[in-house]
Amino acid sequence: MARISHSTPMTAYDHIAKMLEDKAGPDGIVSRADAEALVTELRKDGRGTEALAANNLFKMIDAFDNKEGARVTGFDLKISRKFVEEKMLENRDVNRNGFSHAEIEKMSPTARALVELGQTLEIASKGGRIAHSVPEQGAEHIASLILKSAGADGIISRKDADALFDSLYAEGRGTEKIAAEYFFSFIDHRDHEKGARVTSADVDKALAYAKEKLLENKDKNNNGYSKDEVAKFSTTAKAFLLVGQMIEAGIIKMEA
Repeated sequence: MARISHSTPMTAYDHIAKMLEDKAGPDGIVSRADAEALVTELRKDGRGTEALAANNLFKMIDAFDNKEGARVTGFDLKISRKFVEEKMLENRDVNRNGFSHAEIEKMSPTARALVELGQTLEIASKGGRIAHSVPEQGAEHIASLILKSAGADGIISRKDADALFDSLYAEGRGTEKIAAEYFFSFIDHRDHEKGARVTSADVDKALAYAKEKLLENKDKNNNGYSKDEVAKFSTTAKAFLLVGQMIEAGIIKMEA
C-alpha cells in the first residue's frame, strides 16, 4: 500500500465541514438536529463512511465548546480543522512522509474514516453507465465479511454480526459497515422463524437474490446502470455500489 498524502484526509474534512455548514439555519448555526439530519441522509444513501465522519466530527466539535448557549458554526468548523490536522492525523506520521498502512491502523475511527473518504473523493468520475460487476463485487465482498464472522459452528449469530460491525467501525470503514448491517438484517429477516439461524447457505441465497432483485432488475435496458437507475437503488444497493467502486479503485481489498 502506497503512503497516503496528508492532503487526502484533509480534503475529506473540508467535504464534511461544507456539508455540515450547508445544513446550518439562517443564523449560521449547525444544531444537533441539523447534524443528525445530515447523518440520516447519508446513511439512507449508503454513504456510511461520510455518515461516520460527519457524526463523529460534529460530536467532537460540539464537545469542545459545551458551555450553556454554545453553538457549532462555520467558524468552529474552520478552527477545528487545525486540531484534526495536527492532533488526529499529522502526529501519526512519524517520518513526515505520508501515512503508511501501519500508521493508519493506529488512528482513531474518525481519522481512519477521513482517510478512506479522502481516497474515495479522489476517484475520478468516469461518467456513463456502471457495469453490473461493480456493485456485484461489492455485494460479494460484504457477503464474505459476514460469512467470515461465523462462529465455529458455522452459524452467524447476532453477536457475531455485531462484532463485525464494531470492527468495521473501529477501522473507519463506514460504508462497509452500513452495507453489512443492512444486508445482515435482510438475511436475518428472510429466515425469522423461531430457532432459525443464519448460515452460509442463507447468505448465499440472499446474495443471489440481492444481485437479481436489488441490482440487476434496476437496469431496465440491460446495458449498465445509468445515473437515474442508481438513484432508485435501495440503501443496501447503493452501499454495495460504493463498496464496489472502492474495490475497483484499490481503496479496499476484496475479501476472497
